[in-house]
Amino acid sequence: MWDNRDEGRPLGSETRAEGRVGSNVGLQVFSNMNLNNSKAMNFKKLKVKIATHYHLEAIDGIYDASLQVKAKLAGDISKEAQAIEADSTLESDERQYMLSSLGDDFFIAEITTELAGEMMVVALYKTVEISIKQMAKASELFTVDQLRSFYKISDLKKQFKKKICDIKTLKNYKAYDELRCINNAIKHSGVVDKDLAAYPGFKKGEKLADLHKHYNRLRDNVDGFVIALQDEILKKIP
Repeated sequence: MWDNRDEGRPLGSETRAEGRVGSNVGLQVFSNMNLNNSKAMNFKKLKVKIATHYHLEAIDGIYDASLQVKAKLAGDISKEAQAIEADSTLESDERQYMLSSLGDDFFIAEITTELAGEMMVVALYKTVEISIKQMAKASELFTVDQLRSFYKISDLKKQFKKKICDIKTLKNYKAYDELRCINNAIKHSGVVDKDLAAYPGFKKGEKLADLHKHYNRLRDNVDGFVIALQDEILKKIP
């Protein structure tokens, strides 16, 4: 679902924890799994479940924080501009130069909010990338060399298809892949490339924009993909 708000946290974020162990590794993870029966618990499965535990709330706050800084800066700049305008000791060219410099400061604040959106997308993809690799490692179904190859999406798909499942068939795979394509476009050029243009709303060659909205839109579905992948890995562990 698209989040049409320019600010705030994503819609549906309250559902992101469904299917995974609790929100506190030190307490709820283990209590939810009923440690009274821990002897029967497969330790590898436990490690796989813990690998999917991460806090997206920290990423959620990046854009909101940038907006707060921007709003404060806008207020400060307005006050400074009023003071400059009211200063009768300034020559006209001095006044214009000082006002122009304030405009530069506000432009930097605008750029900062754009960068915040980029950071959210990159942070989410990196978090998921690490989680997938940790799950695979914990399962002990992959060799060290296979794990090292996961930075290439083609190798990751190939190895998972051999050992676990075809990840393209999993629920919310398209959300994960779209996030991957946005992440790559951010890192490589800052514009929509061929792979990303395959998804609705993107046109090849266009500058990436409103990335915080794409983060909000994809966040929960990408999280759901990780849970679906976790379930498939658990099925393969004896």
